[in-house]
Amino acid sequence: MNRPSALAGVVALAAGAALLAGCAPPDGPPGVVIDKTNPWSSATKTRRYFLTVATADGRRRQFRVSLGDYRHCVRGAHYPTCTKG
Repeated sequence: MNRPSALAGVVALAAGAALLAGCAPPDGPPGVVIDKTNPWSSATKTRRYFLTVATADGRRRQFRVSLGDYRHCVRGAHYPTCTKG
């Protein structure tokens, strides 16, 4: 492989990684994880991952998370600390 081709490959890989990093859902509010859901959509053949937390003021908030955050955060864990795994 010559140098221009290698450089083009590295640039394409970096651009792809940057695009994928931008696809992560925004962070939810801090709180204690009280529920986890991952509904399947047969129409799009995809699965989305949600956490429900109890916030400090006693409210329940459900929000979308990445698969990694879903796996790391068990019920009773403190979000977002549980995502640092």
